[in-house]
Amino acid sequence: MRSKWQWLPVLLGGAWLAYHELSRRAIRPRNRRYRRAGIQVTTVPTLFIPGWGGNAWTYNGMLRWFAQQGYAAKVLTIRVDYQGHLRVTGHWPAGAANPTIQVLFDRNLTKDYRQQIRWVTQILRALKQRYGVTAYNAVAHSWGGSAMVHSLVNDGADPTLPRLHRLVLLGTPVNEAPSLTAPDPAYRHLLAGRQNLWANAGAEIHNVYGLLAGRQTDGEVPVGQATPLRQVVAQSPVRYHEYPVQGVGHGQLHSTLRMWRLIARLLWSLKKDD
Repeated sequence: MRSKWQWLPVLLGGAWLAYHELSRRAIRPRNRRYRRAGIQVTTVPTLFIPGWGGNAWTYNGMLRWFAQQGYAAKVLTIRVDYQGHLRVTGHWPAGAANPTIQVLFDRNLTKDYRQQIRWVTQILRALKQRYGVTAYNAVAHSWGGSAMVHSLVNDGADPTLPRLHRLVLLGTPVNEAPSLTAPDPAYRHLLAGRQNLWANAGAEIHNVYGLLAGRQTDGEVPVGQATPLRQVVAQSPVRYHEYPVQGVGHGQLHSTLRMWRLIARLLWSLKKDD
């Protein structure tokens, strides 16, 4: 019996290595399968940013479906390695229709999202410098959305960065204080820096959050942590909309067909309210 158990650490270690390797495999670049009618077609890229613990599986299915359904073409994967360097793979042909860029963080189990704020800003700067990107969209889940919001507020007026066009947030906490009467320091920082939003006049923020049956939460992020973004964008030139989605849990916000259709509509539909 002892001889059997002695192999357990080896088996567990092998399983973990296999999981780690497979979860890093982003889908390859792929063109739209056909030209879908009734959508906006531009050269503005859309970044897909995972949350805490997120990996290639966060958006592989969604990006594959977008290409199959004629919405968008996957062009690049940008991986932030363990040293904070950008590793870019793929091919971005000139004139690619609704190009999508998958973002991955090798350090995806950080204690907070402060490093991701820096990495998101670094990616945006590189896109402008290397590819001449002047405007961008983003889809961001959970803490990935928190990092995206802070990057926008902290550095939104930086002339070395492209300007936001559309941002779709999925279950994103912006005020994680246990009591709404005492905002957390990160949220106070957002309120103090909101003047940078004026440099992104006309941008759209679509705040999507899930509601489980009879509960004001998606199981991970309470509604009260997601909706304080209203005060950050209030009276700014950024257009803000909220989309509570009934019956959807935190992980389902990026992994279900229902959500893929909603995200595609918010990014590329000619009419957002259809």
